[in-house]
Formats: sequence, C-alpha cells, structure tokens
Amino acid sequence: MKNKIAFIAVGQAGGNIGQLFERRGYTVLYINTSQEDLDTLEKAKFKYHIANGEGCNKDRHKAKQLIIDDFDHIAGEIASKLKAGLIFAIFASGGGTGSGAGPMLMDLLIGEGYSVGAITVIPSREESVKSHINSYECFSELTQIAGTSACFILDNDKGDKLSLNTSFVKDFCSFLEIPDKHKSMKGNIDKAEIEETLKAHGMAIVVRRREQGSAEIIKAIKENIFAQTELDRAVKYITASLFGGVRMADIEKAVGTPIDNFQTFNREETICCVSGLSYPQSRLDAVYGKISDNRDIIKKNLAATHETGLKKNVNFLEELEPAVQRTPMRNPLSKRDLMSKYL
Repeated sequence: MKNKIAFIAVGQAGGNIGQLFERRGYTVLYINTSQEDLDTLEKAKFKYHIANGEGCNKDRHKAKQLIIDDFDHIAGEIASKLKAGLIFAIFASGGGTGSGAGPMLMDLLIGEGYSVGAITVIPSREESVKSHINSYECFSELTQIAGTSACFILDNDKGDKLSLNTSFVKDFCSFLEIPDKHKSMKGNIDKAEIEETLKAHGMAIVVRRREQGSAEIIKAIKENIFAQTELDRAVKYITASLFGGVRMADIEKAVGTPIDNFQTFNREETICCVSGLSYPQSRLDAVYGKISDNRDIIKKNLAATHETGLKKNVNFLEELEPAVQRTPMRNPLSKRDLMSKYL
C-alpha cells in the first residue's frame, strides 16, 4: 500500500503525525507557512515552505490567502512528489495553517482530479476558545466538500495528543498491511478493497483489539480515540481481519448493514475499519457550545481593547473578531473559481 497511499502534512500538528507515517515507509509531503516549523522535522524527505509565509498565528484567513497565491507551485510539488492514487491531508482543525489551508487544499486537489481524504484533529475542551472557533469554521468547510474520501477525526479530549497520534498511526498502518500480512483459506482482502473502503465519503474509524470476542471489538468501535459519531446505521463499508470468535454478522448488527463488507482472518488480533459514517455532529455541537458559552466574555474583552468595537455579522463567530482592518485580499494567481468561496 506504500505505493498507493501518500500524505500531505499541513501545519505543525500535521507534520507531527506525518513523521510517524514517514518512519513507517510512507511518502509524506510537509507543507507549512512557517519555515521554523519545517526545520523541526528531522530527516523529512519532502518539505515545502509556502511562499511569503511566516506562520499564521491561528489566522485561518491568512493561511487561505497564502495557499491561493502559491497554489500553482504547491500543486507542482504534489504532482512531482506524490504518485499515489489516494492522498490524505493531515491537519489540526484548531490551528492556523492547517485549519485554514486543509479543507481548501483538499477541495482544490479534488478539482484537479485527485482522490483526497483527511486526517484531522478536534481540540480538547481545555484548549482556547480561538482553537474552537477555528475548528468549527474548519469543519463547516470540510463537511461541505463533495467527493472527499474518508475523514479520520481524532479527538484530543480522548487523551494525550502525542499518544493519540501514535496509536492512530499504528492502527491505520496495521489496517493498510492486511493484504500483505493476513491470508486465509476462508477469504482474503486485496489492496483494491482497502482503497475502496478508504475512498468512501464521510467519517471513518479504525480499531485494533486482541480480545477474541465480538463484544470487545464492538465496544472499541463505539468507544475509541476518534470524535464520537452517532452510529445511526449510516455506514458504507466494514472491512476487517477477524480474530478468534469475532464475527462480521455481530459487527453489522451493532453498527449497521453496510453496502459491502470485506473480511479475512488471522490468529493475532482483530483490525477493523468502518467508513462512510456520519460526521460527529454532537461533538461539533460541543465545540460550538464552548464558543457560545464564552461569547459575552470575549465580546467584553475585545470591546475593552478596540475602540471601534466589533464587526457585526449574522454569523456570530465573525462578531468575535476585532474590527481591525484586514489586509485587502490580493487577486489570486490562479483563476480557479473554487478559491473564491473560501475568501
């Protein structure tokens, strides 16, 4: 699968996860507006500093403009460095560069004919309100992109972020290795079936357990490191290498009947990927809730430091921005109409 799947790591958080994949032999292109962040990526093979970027300081607007201005060069880097049929963009939803550039970059690449999925992160409830504003805006864009492949959404509320990253990469790579490592007289999973699973639009999860019963793997599907999705029986694929007494019929009964399932068997552990799920609405509602709960405090603080008050807009998220004059948007170098909706 190393020739079929590659990664674009956007921003610092994306770079941290990207390095875990590169150490396992996958091709990763690191993209950042901050040269300093790129310099911390030891032994990274492919790095690209976005022209005129000096970091985005959690400013999604700035990241978008930099991507637009430099998109032709970025697309050239992707075309020359990544030869895989499926690309995953890795980024944190609560930051600046990754949050602002991630969804737009995915949309632009899909328009160029690429199959693109996402690996992203929701901030923990302890992180700043600004991180939550960025995250909510990021998902407002991401969930509207037609034709995306699978979206894996890690939830920083579920534990230490570095541990979550390591656990995810290990589980995801184990899933990708199924065609090469797991063979059974009762059936096999080939690489095309792995790709089909990962190209399904919607949220996806991947879990791994050594317990031998169906109950344990079902619990893992419902309680894991990902943002909690509502198992509303909207599911497209269930793909698993089963161990012990774990049965696909039991998983389907708990999760929902997929369009198709792919299964094989092994003697060590169960590895299961469920794709085509709904986005985690209740978790995104909680992100919005933190913003809403702190709205009056933020308005008061901003009013105390900006004589001109606040911008007024029907979208209260924009009301939270101080009424300082933004740098006027420059005309994009590319004439792609798609770019305009992100401005």
